[in-house]
Amino acid sequence: GFQHTNNIMAMNSAATNSKPKERSKTSNNDTKKATNGAKSNGKKIEMKTEALTSMSWLQLFIVLLSLIAGIFTPPILSFLNVEETLFSTKLKNDHATKVSSSAKIEKKLPDIPPLPSRVLCNEETLSQFLHKSPVNGLHIVCFDQMEPSSADNEEEDKVRLTLYADAVAEGKEQITISKKDLKWDRLKTTLAVELELEHPGPLQQPWAVFTTKGERIVGVEDVLTTDLSSTKSEMFIAESLLASNTVVLTGGGQWVWPGVKVGFKREVELYSIMPGDVSSHPNTTTIIETLSLSPLVLSVHKFLSDEECGHVRMRSEPSMKYSKVTLKDADIGKEASEWRTSQNTFLRSDGDAVMRDLEYRTASLTRVPRGHQEHLQVLRYGNTEFYSAHHDFFDPAHYRQDKNTLQLIQNGKRNRMATVFWYLSDVEEGGETIFPLHNGLPFPRSFKDCSRGLKVKPEKGKVIIFYSLDAAGHMDEKSLHGACPVKEGIKWAANKWVWNDAVGFL
Repeated sequence: GFQHTNNIMAMNSAATNSKPKERSKTSNNDTKKATNGAKSNGKKIEMKTEALTSMSWLQLFIVLLSLIAGIFTPPILSFLNVEETLFSTKLKNDHATKVSSSAKIEKKLPDIPPLPSRVLCNEETLSQFLHKSPVNGLHIVCFDQMEPSSADNEEEDKVRLTLYADAVAEGKEQITISKKDLKWDRLKTTLAVELELEHPGPLQQPWAVFTTKGERIVGVEDVLTTDLSSTKSEMFIAESLLASNTVVLTGGGQWVWPGVKVGFKREVELYSIMPGDVSSHPNTTTIIETLSLSPLVLSVHKFLSDEECGHVRMRSEPSMKYSKVTLKDADIGKEASEWRTSQNTFLRSDGDAVMRDLEYRTASLTRVPRGHQEHLQVLRYGNTEFYSAHHDFFDPAHYRQDKNTLQLIQNGKRNRMATVFWYLSDVEEGGETIFPLHNGLPFPRSFKDCSRGLKVKPEKGKVIIFYSLDAAGHMDEKSLHGACPVKEGIKWAANKWVWNDAVGFL
């Protein structure tokens, strides 16, 4: 618009400036030819008049054209300015929309789960997990990312694995792998070969890796995902192993507290670590003390309050009956009283907040999901009453004629792995829990014999944990245990059997 108007004005100016020159030229010509006669002069005058008339029309046309251009140019410019403003506004709106969309996309990005706490693989840490004698199925693994040897080193990142097979210092072995080999499908093969782990099968549960606090990281048969918000993504598993630095691997796939040595004490968190579940109960801590390594027996003082002990006793008393036993093939037809003279009952936690909380607390203590527990068995032993030494696991070789038991234990792959035994009362004399094969003692001639072995005296509120399966998931014959006769008073107790797999009782 501006260019067009300026051109018109330039043309008008040029035409106006040329007029005096044209007149001057015509006058000179007329003067020179004045002597030619009136007729010739008249013709010249007529030509001049026509030229002037023609010039006037041209000027008028230029003026009109300029006027029209002056009238329409501002609206055109205004329109163009409006178009430019609208276009600019549209760009701004589009940009704002893109920013808003980006923000929405950012908000939709998955939240990456927090990585486990780092536990340095140093002497202090190892002193809480390594033993003087090998522990079947318990392995300690340290992951250390290696620094490049020089600034110009373009070699791919390396990770050093320090392996303590069977949780003994003498089993130490170091290997170096590339960081890309931290992918679980590769790493699990490396671990299985180096630690000689059993392959999962019809009679073997899959092995698993845990943090030093007993939090499960991954199992050999876990199905991983590409979802970055999942703790089962390839990236999260690799980063968790590196972040943890020190991890514990159990061949049986469930957490087993390392005993380390007799008298060893370990502070553990309760409720904040709840395998397979969550609890609204505030976090607390307790102390686990090792009473024996062979079999593995742990003790926890004041695990139950007096009120909780009283609640369990009150609920169970109306339904107490003399105990029965699951008979082996060789004992079919015999009376249960040959082995057991106590009374018992089973309590469900349905609608009972106290009982439900105790189940969660037990799950947190063992680091095994609540769904692996049976209902609580409550026991009462009167004067002289006892329970002969026995195993809590089911040996499939002894139950070939019991199809129900074989189905329950999946022919041996699934079994009771640990017993959490609760003492609900003090006992004036007798009533100890006995482990007759403690520290390699031979089988007793009588399973009623309470003269030798590890004895644990009842103490109200205390619990003990003893493992029927070792860390590899194998039946531990040394877990043979019994209840010595009560000599004075009444013994109240209860137990939670914890399995190596979900059993569907709860």
